[in-house]
Amino acid sequence: MLDKDRLAAIADLISEHISIRGVEEYCAKTGITGDDFAPLSPQNFDGEIFAVDGSNVFVCDWSVANLNLIRAGYAVYKGRDWQRTVITYDDVFMADRKSYAQQFESYLEGIFYIHDFILKNEELDRLSTYFRELQEYIALKEAIDEARPADLVLYDGGFTWKERPLGKVLENIFLAAEEKDVDLLGISKSSSLSWGEEIQKPLMQHTSYAGSMLAPGLPWYVRLKGKNVDSGPDGWDGEIYVARFDGRSDLAFRVDAPHYLADRVGSALEKLAAYSCSSECMGYPHALFRAHRDIRITEQEGDFLRLQLLDLLGEKGSRESQVRGALLDYHDVIEMMPGSVL
Repeated sequence: MLDKDRLAAIADLISEHISIRGVEEYCAKTGITGDDFAPLSPQNFDGEIFAVDGSNVFVCDWSVANLNLIRAGYAVYKGRDWQRTVITYDDVFMADRKSYAQQFESYLEGIFYIHDFILKNEELDRLSTYFRELQEYIALKEAIDEARPADLVLYDGGFTWKERPLGKVLENIFLAAEEKDVDLLGISKSSSLSWGEEIQKPLMQHTSYAGSMLAPGLPWYVRLKGKNVDSGPDGWDGEIYVARFDGRSDLAFRVDAPHYLADRVGSALEKLAAYSCSSECMGYPHALFRAHRDIRITEQEGDFLRLQLLDLLGEKGSRESQVRGALLDYHDVIEMMPGSVL
């Protein structure tokens, strides 16, 4: 059993990382002051809101490859009224280190005109993650193509520049959004943004706390450029903000905005704030909430697909012992867990 003193020491360490002694220390060390909390005046607008999301579940693994169910798409709102949800991808993806390229290139070449997709060895463990990301970007591109100028296009996640492996895809998307003149924003529910010198502290949570003290009861946004903030190893051609979309909420979110929005990001955030006051998800854009609900793959769907696959393997002549040997997680054997489907 873990020594209680050791656990107490870990608790002290965690407390140092997540605690904030006061707004004064936060302001002094980040360079963010009360004047940086720019108030947002929610603005209704006549356009549409497109919210892009994706989902994936693990189906099975046979050590040299694995199978995942991946789904991507977008929800469309006009004002506070849901219009439709479009599923752009809903299929299985086989993560095979030897034959992945063809699966990526069929989309990269046909949609983004990108050729010769090759991953580094250290990237191969994230095949399914990258493929889901690609499908989300395709959904994002389709939403931008469908949108009209001044519409809001929201992406569930960040745009922090990633030269590898799909940086060229993002470059294509940013150009399409700029040409279409839509307001493209990446909204992140969690972030590795941090502040502090000796100990890294969570920036989003502490900025939210500081905002409650310095701009109580108001929606606001803070521009992070030029502040003493660690945004991680990746840089990108755009700006990063922290925003609270409803003054009644304690939640703040990271917002990534491409460079072409620099002169009107406040206006885009005010439009978004007007549609982030639903009682279902106070302070969070309701279109993204609906996209998550409509696109999410449930655990039951993954289990059902796994059972279907096992039946098909049996129909094709695979013996039960072969399937068990290839697909069974031996942790289940050791633990004698009755929940295994094999």
